[in-house]
Amino acid sequence: MEDIVKQIHHTGITVRNLEESIAFYKKVFGFEHVGGCDLTVEAEGEMKGVQIRIAFLRAGEDSVELLEYLKPKTVDTVKQVPWRPGSQHVSFKVSDIWGIYERNRDEVNFMSAPIDYKSEEIDTTWVYLRDPNGTILELSEDHMER
Repeated sequence: MEDIVKQIHHTGITVRNLEESIAFYKKVFGFEHVGGCDLTVEAEGEMKGVQIRIAFLRAGEDSVELLEYLKPKTVDTVKQVPWRPGSQHVSFKVSDIWGIYERNRDEVNFMSAPIDYKSEEIDTTWVYLRDPNGTILELSEDHMER
């Protein structure tokens, strides 16, 4: 069977405040703000008339899309936790997890200190944190070749 999905194109994250979120992702992760747009959806269906402000951020070959919905207005939801079915997280591969943690732990909502995990197949350090919108993010630093 031929592969239908060729790769993951990007990750989209809904935010309350686009400028605040751009600043967070640039400061903590070093993302580059590479563009954006304002969009009013003209299509029929549930998305008809939706107004969105969008920013595109890039790290290396990968990208994140931040979306602030103006109409209908973005609303807060239940605090996300990793163990709730349906919750998601975005994982970023990093090279200095402890450095990122130490530089940002007073300003960023880390869910713990970095955690080491080692087995025959995996040797990694990881940590969960939340962005300013409550989105669960993961930092992961691999210590062995795969």
